[in-house]
Amino acid sequence: MSTLFSTPSPRRSRRTRPLRTLMFGLALSGAGALGAGPAPAQQVVFDPRNHVENALQTARQLESLANEARSLAASPYSHLTQNSQTLRDMAELTRTARGLAASVGGLERQFRDFYPGDLSGADLNRLLAQGGARAETARRTAEDVARIAAELDRLGQGRERRLSGALAASEGAAGQTAAVQSTNQLLAVLAEDLAALRTLMLAQSRLMAEAAAREAADRAAGDATRRRRWSGGAAPPPSPNFEPLPNARD
Repeated sequence: MSTLFSTPSPRRSRRTRPLRTLMFGLALSGAGALGAGPAPAQQVVFDPRNHVENALQTARQLESLANEARSLAASPYSHLTQNSQTLRDMAELTRTARGLAASVGGLERQFRDFYPGDLSGADLNRLLAQGGARAETARRTAEDVARIAAELDRLGQGRERRLSGALAASEGAAGQTAAVQSTNQLLAVLAEDLAALRTLMLAQSRLMAEAAAREAADRAAGDATRRRRWSGGAAPPPSPNFEPLPNARD
């Protein structure tokens, strides 16, 4: 009995072999893809301890920023504008003196004209004119002192209010910057007080200097007048117009 079988031709076998190889490779790759888990680089790892530490660090940074903001907060109170204007008004009081001058050049001219040291060539009219000018300068200098004292009292009326405001701002300062600014405002009020005292002392010093110079000049002028009056040669007294001998008794 003969067995029938078919033997594939070499041409057909060569055609189907690459196809089977390709299908087998796809099957293996698909199975590998289905059976394999996620790659290590794609896994998400949650570390509670690290998360808590990051949260605490963020909270500390926010607290530090808040403290820094509070320390840089400016003081809500300021009187520096009024303080600066008051200091300018005080300086103007010194420049508007109408009696004895407050400048070096003005003092030199006044002392040369009203309080001369050499009166040898001055006549009586000049001495009288200088005496009148000295009296007028003395009156105006005294008026300057009184006017400056009154103006300083007016300018100092708001000083107590500014001092109270600076103290309140210093006590309620929320940060370092506000405290420093409040302290500076307290120092500004103190500087204003010192400037007022200085202005008044300068005015009083001019008054005292004028009084001393006027007294010396008046005394020198009186001495010069007396010398001129008695400097001429004194004539001998005239002889009597009667003869005392004939009327004399024995």
